[in-house]
Amino acid sequence: MKTLLISLTVTFALLPFWAQSQENYPSIKAKNPINFSDLKKKNIVSDTDIIWQQFGPGMSGNNKSAMWHPTDSNVLYISPNMGNTYRTTNKGFTYETILDEDGPGIKSGERGPQELGSIDFSRQNPNFGFCTDLKNNGIFYTNDKGKSWRKQQTTVDTFAKAFLACVAVDPKNENIWYLGAGQLRNTGRILFSQENPRGNLIDKNSLAKIWKSTNKGKSWDLITNGLQPNTEVETVAVDPKNSNILYATTSSGFYKSSDAGKNWELKSKEIDNAVLRSVSSQYDPKTDKLTMYVLSNRVWKADGNTVTDQSGGIFKSTDRGESWTNVDGNLALDLKQFKNNKSVLQTYYNAVAYFFGISIEKAKKSYPEMPSKITHNFCQIQVDPNDANNVYLVNMFSNMARNNFMPGCMWRSKDGGKNWYVTFRNGKNWSSGPDVKYWADRGNPTGSNVKLKYLHQWENRDDYDRKSTNFGIFNADGTVLHAQMAKISLMSYDKGDTWVDIDDVQTTAGTESYIGAGNSNLPGHGFYQSYLTPNKVYCSAGENSLWITNNETSPERPGAQAATCKRLLDDEISVSCYAIHPKDPKIHFALFFRQKGRGELYRSTDSGETWVKHGTPIPAWEVKAHSGDQSVHQLSLIIDPNNPDTMYFCVPKAAKNMEYVGDSETGFGIHKSIDGGKTWTEPNAGLPASLDTTTIKFDPSNPNTLFTCIQNDKGGLYFSTNNGANWSVVPSTIEIAGKFGINDIHFAKDGKVYITSGYKNANENDGGLWVSSDQMKSWRKIFDYPWVNRVEVAPYNPNIILINTLANAKVNLINPGAFLSKDGGKTWSKINKGNGQSDRINDIAIDYFTPNKYYLSTYGSGFYVAKEK
Repeated sequence: MKTLLISLTVTFALLPFWAQSQENYPSIKAKNPINFSDLKKKNIVSDTDIIWQQFGPGMSGNNKSAMWHPTDSNVLYISPNMGNTYRTTNKGFTYETILDEDGPGIKSGERGPQELGSIDFSRQNPNFGFCTDLKNNGIFYTNDKGKSWRKQQTTVDTFAKAFLACVAVDPKNENIWYLGAGQLRNTGRILFSQENPRGNLIDKNSLAKIWKSTNKGKSWDLITNGLQPNTEVETVAVDPKNSNILYATTSSGFYKSSDAGKNWELKSKEIDNAVLRSVSSQYDPKTDKLTMYVLSNRVWKADGNTVTDQSGGIFKSTDRGESWTNVDGNLALDLKQFKNNKSVLQTYYNAVAYFFGISIEKAKKSYPEMPSKITHNFCQIQVDPNDANNVYLVNMFSNMARNNFMPGCMWRSKDGGKNWYVTFRNGKNWSSGPDVKYWADRGNPTGSNVKLKYLHQWENRDDYDRKSTNFGIFNADGTVLHAQMAKISLMSYDKGDTWVDIDDVQTTAGTESYIGAGNSNLPGHGFYQSYLTPNKVYCSAGENSLWITNNETSPERPGAQAATCKRLLDDEISVSCYAIHPKDPKIHFALFFRQKGRGELYRSTDSGETWVKHGTPIPAWEVKAHSGDQSVHQLSLIIDPNNPDTMYFCVPKAAKNMEYVGDSETGFGIHKSIDGGKTWTEPNAGLPASLDTTTIKFDPSNPNTLFTCIQNDKGGLYFSTNNGANWSVVPSTIEIAGKFGINDIHFAKDGKVYITSGYKNANENDGGLWVSSDQMKSWRKIFDYPWVNRVEVAPYNPNIILINTLANAKVNLINPGAFLSKDGGKTWSKINKGNGQSDRINDIAIDYFTPNKYYLSTYGSGFYVAKEK
């Protein structure tokens, strides 16, 4: 082993030496320098001179969780599915995170509500409220109307690991609160079938659980007398006039209590399926009339060679839940009308197959005739707060639906359930084609009534929407109806007659330049800059193509960063990395990690305007249905500046460790082309067997020499002096790498080299940021934290260093985020303000052309920019 190390040292000593700069650069000490001992023991407060502001598109990802404040009609809370939770105080025009930017990693459960299940506020003090979290992180309280949240501390066995579904306050006494347990509100994941009529998410810890607090949540007592033992709770509500009367919708029916929860009585005699998925009520204080609607889960049955309704539906009560009347009205569809529509057929047979527990092929053979009368399995009901007869139903389907089918996103009744029509209409077949007469004959309005901005091509992309609306909810005064269709949040100001996208503002009419609302839900990937294309940062994104920063502005959102969307291909794509030819700025390259173009290299010869497939470095891999993203994350696409036909990129195996969405499926290691990207090889000789490569870089003075970082077990920093033909470990980094490898490398203008190390379970004294001033012969640790991921140094001032840390278990997940030094690593500031996913940063960048301007890419909140004050 000693002989081997000596050999490697000699080999490495022959590497080219890059000249060190003799310039003097500004050096500024941090205002409140971080103490590294404190960094591992307590949450450090971020510097307020740097505030991150989200840019790129608004929303742009799925969201199934949204709730308005019960008394403030301006305030809305949303929890998109990529793990940030936002609040708007201006009816959805702009948003801010409500997660604790300086809190520990999201897995701690202390950062705030990751996915809102329910929310309510005191009627005496609208700033005080509680919310539940579908991620089972407990219950959270706020004293500032939901701008920030803290976990309510309780004894270990108070909730006994139950999923806290719903919370409600006594409208006449803010000391009294109610909690219900179960997973019926988990509409994004729960599925119902003939075998599991109560759903597939039943949790034994959450059965027959309703709690009451009389001291603002300091302590909770079970109030379950009368509940069936297998009951999961969807909603608990307090009667608006008589606080002794409580209501609960559950998986075993509708319950009512007349003694403030001491006893519960089942009131479901007229409801033919006890699984209640949603409830909505309207109260008229002038008449004291309370109108309630419940949604009983739809059950289908075989009917010869077709399928039809068996039970479930919409039920209405006007006597405070004592009796119920079915108000399905004319909801049932004749699917024979759509028998030639492939999309409808697909969703119908997917749903039927799942419901009966058979294959799709068997479902088609067993039930070849389309039903003449069948009703959707709706997931939510909502009544207008000002009109008890104005009611809405949400049909949440997707192109891969397993519980429901299209068409018809959202249905509306203006007469209390006698007549229903589709009030959210997007797609070609609402305006033309064989279905228009069918809808008109039903008394349904026709024509599309949805207007989109950033994803405007979706208006007529399909016959009917591939993915339906996920919810429909009114604000407190009934002036705004909010819905989510696939990746787009929409508002209606006329009760659903028309729908508009306010998440994106166009900076110039007719262009693809937008300023988002600050509620992005897209997976950010990497950043790319080129000196040949000044003042542009190329931002690659999952499912949302490529975004390029620009200097446009809008009076509607002053001071915000604008960006232009480049739709590289003609369908949804996920751009993994981007590069520009080092000698010809018109030639651009892109790689894609999933969806269309996955594993392929595309090239543009007109500055990114048009694209053609140029090579296939990673052949198509199998994508299994209902199994997540199944990505291959291609990183660090670099082009030899002396011989541009030579290019490289790398694929990490454990990509989730770096906060990218999903681990890579295949293609791990280094990929190389010597013919401009047409054909590819995998020059991995000498690298560890895991091939878990996180980055690849050229030696700044000799592109024949390459460096690559390998994370995880047996990882480290490796180099090649022969264009990747063979790789050897850099001997001086072996001890630094330890068990966890090296994560990143950066070459600064002044000749210094930086590497990062550490991992999620590294010991507290492992890991950090290291610098070498002697051609990597020796290293000095200048940032001490057990998991440092990325490092960047400003090209205009090598004293400016930006890094990010990820949450480490050995220090209780505290202080993940971004850190900045302006004196070459002598002092550091934490800079997380404004970024709700500061614990899930996957890439960082420093602007080449604008001093003190920085960028972050996040797991699920897209992109952030900060310009130092």
